[in-house]
Amino acid sequence: MKGKKFTSASEIDVFQKVTDLFVEKIENGVNPWVKTWSTVGVIPQNYFNKNTYQGINLFLLSLTPFDVPFFCTFNQAKEHGGTIRKGAKSLPVIYWNFIESKTETVIGPDGSEQPKKKAFIKYYNVFNIRDVEGIDFKLPEPAANPNEPIKVCESLVATMPKAPRIQHTNKSGAYYSPYSDYVNMPDMGQFASSEAYYSTLFHELTHSTGHESRLNREGVTQLCRFGSTNYSKEELVAELGAAYLNLLTGISNNTLIDNSAAYLKGWLKPLKEDKKFIFWAAKEAQKAVQFIAPCLSDLQPETI
Repeated sequence: MKGKKFTSASEIDVFQKVTDLFVEKIENGVNPWVKTWSTVGVIPQNYFNKNTYQGINLFLLSLTPFDVPFFCTFNQAKEHGGTIRKGAKSLPVIYWNFIESKTETVIGPDGSEQPKKKAFIKYYNVFNIRDVEGIDFKLPEPAANPNEPIKVCESLVATMPKAPRIQHTNKSGAYYSPYSDYVNMPDMGQFASSEAYYSTLFHELTHSTGHESRLNREGVTQLCRFGSTNYSKEELVAELGAAYLNLLTGISNNTLIDNSAAYLKGWLKPLKEDKKFIFWAAKEAQKAVQFIAPCLSDLQPETI
């Protein structure tokens, strides 16, 4: 690891650093357990040596706002004639190091006495290549899925009363911004299927119904920190609303149902599994769905 500057765990709480990164991303609308879209079809890796990141590093480097999953160290950028953009923030790559004790021993597999090895955590910093200037990076073309618009879903979105603006600016995130009243979505081709795209869009549109100009729901109009009761309740409303809209438009399938079930279970836990909350959330989700699609009967498939 020559050329990399390391900081010992005694100087900084690495575990807290990791936790803070997760919380920050989740508070900004990125949920690592339900990210059903990709950017360029590859997992995070070092651009120069092509090594892919594993374990906790894989998750940490996936939760970035960048549209490409390639990273490098400060020294790597410098060695290739590049510089780090002013104001760019680094991310930690964590690993375990081992040292042999000079005073303690253990019995090895062959029965001999061996120095006891002690493990300690370390990390070094990397930057996304979008924050590196002066290097002409060659990037693979995004591998888009051949997803097609679904007519009934497009109709629902197009006819929503007082609808928020929908944009596809940030390719790495699906979220609703209450302050600016818009929904951001990755492109449809980044999703595993058209159904997954609309299900995620329905989730964010359900959030948008909580805006003060619509249903004025506390979980949206107030600044609710991640993990708080109101934050968790709002997430339950949004996912139930998406599940209802999936059924109403006929796109619901086992994969979407399983994803919703896992998501709901995750948000029920911080609510201490109080069954009353799920009934409250169901009622609020129904209100949201009726706001998004006031003519529910128009969405039902025709019967013979």
